Amino acid sequence: MQQEVEKSSLKKSSVNFLETLFNSLAGQAPAYSIAGGAALILGSSFGASPLAMLITLFGILPIVFAIFVLSRKYVNAASFYDYIKKNLGESAGFINGIVYTVFYSILGIGSEAIAFGYLGYESIYAVIGLRINPLFLVALPVIIAFVVAYLGIKPSVRSEVVLTSIEIITLLAFSFLSLASHSSTLSMYPFTFQATFQSKPFAVLGALSAGLIFGITYFMGFEVSTMVSEEAKDPTKSVPWATMLATLFMGILYILVIYSILIDIGITNTSINSFVSMAESGGPNPVYILIRSYLGYPGEVLFAISVLISVFGSYLATLNATARMLYGMSRDRMLPNFLSSVHAKFKSPHKALVASSVLAAISALISYLVAFVGGYTGIELTYNAMETAYAADTLFYVFSLILIAISAIKITNLASKLIITIGIALLSITFYFSITYITYLYMFFASLVLTVLMYVIVKKVTKNN
Repeated sequence: MQQEVEKSSLKKSSVNFLETLFNSLAGQAPAYSIAGGAALILGSSFGASPLAMLITLFGILPIVFAIFVLSRKYVNAASFYDYIKKNLGESAGFINGIVYTVFYSILGIGSEAIAFGYLGYESIYAVIGLRINPLFLVALPVIIAFVVAYLGIKPSVRSEVVLTSIEIITLLAFSFLSLASHSSTLSMYPFTFQATFQSKPFAVLGALSAGLIFGITYFMGFEVSTMVSEEAKDPTKSVPWATMLATLFMGILYILVIYSILIDIGITNTSINSFVSMAESGGPNPVYILIRSYLGYPGEVLFAISVLISVFGSYLATLNATARMLYGMSRDRMLPNFLSSVHAKFKSPHKALVASSVLAAISALISYLVAFVGGYTGIELTYNAMETAYAADTLFYVFSLILIAISAIKITNLASKLIITIGIALLSITFYFSITYITYLYMFFASLVLTVLMYVIVKKVTKNN
């Protein structure tokens, strides 16, 4: 019996602290977030986008602290299921496990595949002026990441260390050069409410909250390090600290880069709208143009490559996390048993990886279908499919994080409870403003009802067997 358990277990102590840290960094995908999301946050919070990002960091850090507390106590590949189960009960754990894995994570890697196609198109167009159909590129991360993940966690995290280092160095170089060139005109104006270009309090709150929605997408993936906890060395120390430090570092980096972009384009309604329009037009991505102005053509090429490896790195980290969520829940008899299978040689949850990849491809196809029905064609079809997937999975992501935070409150002292409650309050505001269309609200509640029905069916099947 012990030998059978070992054969079906992931390989312990495969990932060191640095690799765990970069796993979390890769999940957040900085170059991808900036290239694909700068226009989204600027189009929402305008000149106050750095303030919106700062508030987002303040909002996410209490949640990271909640995960810090939970990951110090529990070690489980299906962390977002297990944390809730241990503190709020099995049914709540199942709901959060499905919400995170199916309605956020799988939808998320589907959106990352689309983003790879769109940003691949933009990168090629920016570097050599050639327009290609992004649809030809969407399948690449799905196939390549699956192969790397199939070979085990070690090749994945080693790839993430190299690839993520390149994109971080490129972004830092751009920011430092940008700030240095505008050193005499730097101001704190982007960190004021007036920079939203709104005068009424509710309008200001709406602009900042809309920015929070897209700001949170920058941090999506910080938690993937908890899903490799069973494979990490000294997981109750390495995982919580890697998650906390990676998120704090990324928050500072994002604020720095967004501020640099604003300083470069000018903090006016006209200049920001022009930047956003250029990003959505299917022409050269304005971020690439800014990079080239400081780092030259070689720097632009490096950034273009960084964006693609950033999307790939995020896809890979999220794919591994998704598969391990399916693996862990299956092992606990919450999902079909075959998903708990581990490859005899590579020690990867290979069948869960297959399921995750197939479902991600289906979710990408659905996002394209929604965009097509909305009347989009050509390059705009891919852009809006990506934007649709972003908006949908953000809703589920925020809900899942709120449940995680609530579960952590149960095992913390009074001071920690207050810190986590602040995070829940800020995330709740974001959740409210995430419901841009009533369709999203209907979709959200329908998904919860479906999840509850799944739990009832699982319990009946388990009882009969």
